[in-house]
Amino acid sequence: MSAQPDRATAQFRWHGLDQQGHRQTGQIQALNADLARVQLRRQGLQQVQVQRLWWSPPDTVKAKDLAVMTRQWSAMLRAGVPVVQALGMLCRSMSAKGLVAVMQQVRSDVESGVALHVALAKHPKLFSGLYVHMVQAGEAAGILDTMMERLSLTLEKNEAMRSKIRSALMYPIAVMVVALGILVLILVLVVPVFQDVFQSFGAELPLATQMVVGLSDALVRAWPAALPLGFLLMWAKHPNHPAANRLRQWLARWWLRWPVLGPLLTTAVVARWAQTLSALLAAGVPLPEALGPTAQACDHPVFERTTLQLKRQVEQGHSLSDCLTQSGRFPAMMVQLCATGEETGALDSLLGRAGSLMESALDDQVNGLSSLLEPLIIVVLGGFIGAILVAMYLPIFSLGQVF
Repeated sequence: MSAQPDRATAQFRWHGLDQQGHRQTGQIQALNADLARVQLRRQGLQQVQVQRLWWSPPDTVKAKDLAVMTRQWSAMLRAGVPVVQALGMLCRSMSAKGLVAVMQQVRSDVESGVALHVALAKHPKLFSGLYVHMVQAGEAAGILDTMMERLSLTLEKNEAMRSKIRSALMYPIAVMVVALGILVLILVLVVPVFQDVFQSFGAELPLATQMVVGLSDALVRAWPAALPLGFLLMWAKHPNHPAANRLRQWLARWWLRWPVLGPLLTTAVVARWAQTLSALLAAGVPLPEALGPTAQACDHPVFERTTLQLKRQVEQGHSLSDCLTQSGRFPAMMVQLCATGEETGALDSLLGRAGSLMESALDDQVNGLSSLLEPLIIVVLGGFIGAILVAMYLPIFSLGQVF
């Protein structure tokens, strides 16, 4: 019943004056223009004007923006600012339009008497299970400021790990894309020209040249298949289709099998898994209940599925360490620390220690990968391009010897 109003809401652009007389503008979702004005007046805005937007591009919210907002929110709560007032200050200070629109709805819900974690849970695309559970724990225990501090720290650590992976892979991927693009252009545009010249002489081509010409012909004939492949990859992002889920699972397992990239991805995901589960357990969330948000926070199809299997096994009475061993996805150090934490009752702190150790291992792997990939890519791609050029000029050398 709660999903029906969301489908009926419309997007409005608004202009108005805040309590200091400064002109403010933004976007808000509401059932109609009158309700949009009411929500804005509740936030202390005056001389409000709203205009419906019949179409607007989707506002994407970056994980970094969410982490920054959570840190600011935590600081306000630490300073004794009430929740509703802090939400209003956040809405006026943030620059991410999508995040501002969502937080305005959250503030409106909280003002109408809805619990904060319930208001956040209405926006699952932005606020994960980790976020909602930690806010709920903070509200129940009366330590919302402390929980928001822990939550902001967890989000910042997760974003830092994603940033390390992106920075380590950005340069090699850019070089490979440019080099492969040049190779494809050579094979599709340049090699056929040489092939026509060679055929006019009627001489037999060397084996290396025949292989390059065959590769060029294969690319020319196969390029129409690239369009359906692109549509297939875009369709794989469909969140609910079973076939798309199976395709994402297969691609994720395929990446994990790579010699260097696989261990790097595993280390990053396991570190994020340990830090998320540690934060939830420290907030007082029971282990079976905490594994659900942890699976969502993995942001990896293989480990998400594995964590949901762990949840079912733990609910049946199995220990977490035994389940980790049976999954085969987690390193021995993680399993040992989990076993020790279960025996001593300090599972949350030992999982946090395991996450820190995995993060240090990730730093070492990223540094080693950066120093290894750059010369390796240059040597491999340079050798490949050189081999193609030599293969193209071999017939010319042979004709020169004949004449």
